[in-house]
Amino acid sequence: MRISHFTITLIISAILTGLAQQPLQLGWIAWFSLVPFIFVLYRIDSKKAYFKAGFIWGFAYYLTVIFWLAMNIGTTPLIGIISMIAAVLYCSLNIAVISLIMGFIKSYYAKRWFWLMPFVWTSVEYIRNMDVLTGGPWTSLANTQLDFHTLVQNTEISGIYGITFWIVLLNICIYNWIDRPYSKHLFSVVSIFILPWITGLYLTPNPQTDFKNKIDIALIQPNIHLSQKWKPGAIRQNIESLLTLSRPEIEKSVDVVIWPESATPAYILQGNQYYLKWIQSELGNTKLLSGIPYYTGEKESRKFFNSAVLVSSDSVSKVYNKLMLVPMAEHIPLSGYFPSLKELNLGQANFTHGDEYRLFNIQNTPFAAMICFESTIPSLSTNFVKRGAQVLVYVVNDGWYEFPPEPQQHARQAVYRAIENRRPVLRCTNTGISMVISPSGNITKELPLNQSGVISAAIIPNNELTFYTRYGDVIAQLSTVISMCFILGVLIRKK
Repeated sequence: MRISHFTITLIISAILTGLAQQPLQLGWIAWFSLVPFIFVLYRIDSKKAYFKAGFIWGFAYYLTVIFWLAMNIGTTPLIGIISMIAAVLYCSLNIAVISLIMGFIKSYYAKRWFWLMPFVWTSVEYIRNMDVLTGGPWTSLANTQLDFHTLVQNTEISGIYGITFWIVLLNICIYNWIDRPYSKHLFSVVSIFILPWITGLYLTPNPQTDFKNKIDIALIQPNIHLSQKWKPGAIRQNIESLLTLSRPEIEKSVDVVIWPESATPAYILQGNQYYLKWIQSELGNTKLLSGIPYYTGEKESRKFFNSAVLVSSDSVSKVYNKLMLVPMAEHIPLSGYFPSLKELNLGQANFTHGDEYRLFNIQNTPFAAMICFESTIPSLSTNFVKRGAQVLVYVVNDGWYEFPPEPQQHARQAVYRAIENRRPVLRCTNTGISMVISPSGNITKELPLNQSGVISAAIIPNNELTFYTRYGDVIAQLSTVISMCFILGVLIRKK
């Protein structure tokens, strides 16, 4: 087989895996889409070839998954395209590393090297997700399986990396069966495929029926276009739109109304508090949990934050400042150490990282309110739950992307946060997709993209801690240890 055939094989494998990430209900493709990649790795034998194969696969995969970065309406088309290509090139190095490691292991374990691939892939995915420049877990293989409700129940134990491990292992088993088509290898394929469905069925919690501790909530999706949201002089109109949608719920005396990220395009807690007092005058017995812009300090040394706050008719809580900022969108990496980097103008905001896990008290129940991208970071939600959060709220503004698939990719990941911690999840967005997710991962209510509306629901808080909440990503950590042991073993034996 010529190199050109290898390239075509890699691209087809990567595109199929990328399509499994899209909101097209094609997640089942990931069960076998890595097999051609494994066949290519089997047939090459130089470091250059391994790097090239991994990089080609990675480039095609990431381009298929995150092409929408170029469609950001908050910047110019040219900068959008450049940032998208830069992100794809950078992320492609992840797969190149996986390919190089597998080639290194194959040099010693020539016959059974591929059985270590689930450990290596999971390890690299886990380690690179610590680098938010790669988008964190946004492109994790696990996200391909969110259409399979029973399967993803396993994240209560394994987290998303257990799902990634299973996907790669299943592909390895299929490859092994195709390469050596014995009945025992077919049995391995069937067994590995069925196992997580059985355990997932066992882990699926029963529907909640005890509503004596229920909390009535309302999610407000105003669908305010960004051109209107930040239009000079439009502050009053925007707040009026939010209040108009909220008033029927306030009249019902719901416990809390939730507005999306940076819902009020004004610093309502600072300076002239006209807008704050106006909002408070409308609340009655209802509380408001809202995303807000916020700053601290004097003008010369002022720090700006992307924040959330709980407002009552007669009080305002302390503010939660977003802990995990989006690199190149909300801040320039390393700008805290090199202030001159803040002078770069690539269309990004220049926010400061928050430094405190703050909870909000609603009906004597601790709520965690995270902001936008933070919903994709498993450890962040887990840390809030460990600190007592019984309900997880994500306030979001995906208005930078007016069309699929970015809003759908983003929204779906909140399902994992509900299952990992067995907490009700409330996702409130500006332009969609707002949703209520039960602790079992069921999306019980949802508002579609680019529509205004209100979701009313009764939720039941939960204070139990899951295995995943207690112990975190032990599957990924064990995979990392095992991978390192085999790599060190090869190094030692080659000396």
